[in-house]
Amino acid sequence: MTGWRLLCGWLVFVAVSTTAAAGLATLAGRVNAPGAWIALALGCAAAVFAARGSNAPRQRITVADSVLFVVFALASLRAFLWVVHPHGAALQVLSPHNLGDMALHLNLIQRWANGGTFWPDNPFLAGAPFAYHPGMDLWNAVLRVAGIPVQEGLRWAGLLGATAAAAALWRWGRGFAVAGFLFAGGLGASAFFQSIHADATQAEIAWKNLFLALFVTQRGLLYSLPAGLVLMTAWRSQLDGDTKGPRLPLLAQVALYASMPLFNAPAFLFLSAVLASCAAAGWRAKLGRPFIVIGIVSIIPATWLVRMVTANFTAPSALRFAPGWMQGDAGLWFWVENFGLFLPLAAVAGAALWLQPAADRAARTFFAIGAATLVFCFLFLIAPWPWDNTKLILWGYLALLPFLWSHLIGRWPEWARGGVCVLIFAAGTVTLIAGLDARHGYNLADRGELGTVQVMLRQVPANARLACAPGYDHPALLLGQPVVMGYDGHLYSQGLDYGPVRGDLDRLMGGADDWRDAARRLGAHYLFWGAREARQWPNSGRPWRDCAKLVASSPQGDLFLITPCLLED
Repeated sequence: MTGWRLLCGWLVFVAVSTTAAAGLATLAGRVNAPGAWIALALGCAAAVFAARGSNAPRQRITVADSVLFVVFALASLRAFLWVVHPHGAALQVLSPHNLGDMALHLNLIQRWANGGTFWPDNPFLAGAPFAYHPGMDLWNAVLRVAGIPVQEGLRWAGLLGATAAAAALWRWGRGFAVAGFLFAGGLGASAFFQSIHADATQAEIAWKNLFLALFVTQRGLLYSLPAGLVLMTAWRSQLDGDTKGPRLPLLAQVALYASMPLFNAPAFLFLSAVLASCAAAGWRAKLGRPFIVIGIVSIIPATWLVRMVTANFTAPSALRFAPGWMQGDAGLWFWVENFGLFLPLAAVAGAALWLQPAADRAARTFFAIGAATLVFCFLFLIAPWPWDNTKLILWGYLALLPFLWSHLIGRWPEWARGGVCVLIFAAGTVTLIAGLDARHGYNLADRGELGTVQVMLRQVPANARLACAPGYDHPALLLGQPVVMGYDGHLYSQGLDYGPVRGDLDRLMGGADDWRDAARRLGAHYLFWGAREARQWPNSGRPWRDCAKLVASSPQGDLFLITPCLLED
């Protein structure tokens, strides 16, 4: 079986098994063992169908390609074998940028594996809608129910996703696309040499290393990146009318595209634009029909998933006009420091593409979509946190890479190609090395505390909301319990107004006169009081101790059932 068939089969397996698990969990109200095994069986069947119907011509792997694959493999092994790992008494993550994100992922995986409600209320903010695309977390929850421990599941999902990403990048744009993803970085390495600090290259610039800042931290990309690139590769071949190019069955294309909202909203938006553009570009040449069929067949499943991840279309929109993206007062230097030669070279490649009479239809279409995506992201913000535009910029950037090489850099003499690649990728290389060195490791939790609190929470229903100190490192959050308020970084990035909840949480935990009313508004029936809570509310009189039931007590804290208190006037 060829690599293309394996790649397509694997991605369809993840797409179908996760989507089926979402549907079965919706019907059952939770993720259970029968639903998990049925979903995995359906995924296997779909994978066999997709692999047998896929085909692609063999392509020669050069020495440079082999070197890039080795670098990609080493970076992936370092990043994902240690994505969550024990280190003495602590549970650590490799990257500081993954502390808050990993807490969110662990909560969802543990909650669904423990039988928590599907689709849930927001597990991180009382009374708020849950608008998020947790496809990879649902897939890991299914694996956990099927018997694979959470940490092992995280490692395998990372390594398999990285393998698929490397293969899909190479199919899309050969070695230049692989290098462009691994070593993106403009001139950001200057920050590293100025401060001699391993994380400086990530902190000082907006266009961070894509592998470290996005691929390792945004788990949805483990599926959406290779799946999106496989679709783009197949669609480019279809739009050219190339019957010998990479082929993927239409139903497999539907599975990959329609499942995308569950994994990554920016990817779905970008691919929708690509699909529509391919349908329009191929209309006159009678090549647009397959794209129209994909769109029509995908309407029902994709709309269902969009409705789910937007909390019945109630998710707040953060779209706003903000020309310059994160430029601020830096002016032109911002673009030079972040993107280096990429933007001017892309402009020259675009001009060459349009001036070339024999340029193929697909090249112009994909280049236009990529360029339009970058322009849009540099003029409008799509999320409250400006940096989140990177999640969409990524797709515009990847769309341009093959044509930057084929219509410009690849036509230069060898010495010129090598020189410009050094200028484009040197900073990203330094960043990648610095971000994966042996000095990294950041405490997420104390393993002893985590084990003790896990035993305490066995007496708490999976869906009971717990009042505790907000923060990504609270053991109750990491173990999957819904909390009144979680990490404020996530709440802000999702555009949620957590001020009223924070006020009520302060009244409850601080023991204000109306703490009972605050608890009722929050829907909190359990309360945890430990060292974090004592630091957060040092002046609390803890009046609930007189009426609440002490469920469990340990050196890590006390767990109270406060429902009896709420029944009083």
